[in-house]
Amino acid sequence: MPSFVWEREPSEAYDEPYEYGGQDQFAREANSVLEELKLHYAKLNHTFSRDDKSAEKAIWLLQVDSLWALSDGLELLNEKRHRLVARLFRDVVETLDASLYFSLAGSKSLGKLNKWYENEVIPHRVFREFIKQHHGDEKFENLRSVYTNFSKYTHRTYRALLMSYMLGKDDNLAYDSFRTDAGYALPQVISFSYAVIAMLINRFMEFAIITNQITQAEVENIWSSCLESDTVPRRFGSGPG
Repeated sequence: MPSFVWEREPSEAYDEPYEYGGQDQFAREANSVLEELKLHYAKLNHTFSRDDKSAEKAIWLLQVDSLWALSDGLELLNEKRHRLVARLFRDVVETLDASLYFSLAGSKSLGKLNKWYENEVIPHRVFREFIKQHHGDEKFENLRSVYTNFSKYTHRTYRALLMSYMLGKDDNLAYDSFRTDAGYALPQVISFSYAVIAMLINRFMEFAIITNQITQAEVENIWSSCLESDTVPRRFGSGPG
């Protein structure tokens, strides 16, 4: 069985952050999954010409970008550099949404696709509205909550910034990176971020299948080859595992 982090709710991970063994297992597994995905996407390297303006090329470019963002994010998180990782969350979501739009919207997306190739910015609301029609209202409402929360890390709201602070003497704020400990970061932020990366890798797999970048059988083979046979048991809490 794999690390329980793959199915962990980020809020639960923030509240119960001291599952170090399970997080280490997830980091190993996630790295293996991402490396296998890189090998798969590399099959189309040197395939698309410079002047190609097809949807197929756009989808591949966007998903390769998301894949490397996830890989970079995992590496940064392993180094306890969570502030940079948080800025990648919304970027990954919006890039994947664009790839889904160009794949499924068909002729309706041609105008936007041409503008994209002309280096114009396509507002994310265009992709969101399409996903609402594709997924239905209930799933879209869940996604909208994700968009809203990730936007807070991008725009550095007060609560988002506070995730890097602890309470010191007399309840005064103390920034974690001012500590002399090498590589110290608040454990709840690290735990939370691992859970988010797990969610985004799962989302990447879902979108890759829907957009015909990979088959269900290939995904299942990646999971079976990259996930460890024994789950590191939980130490605390009552969540999955």
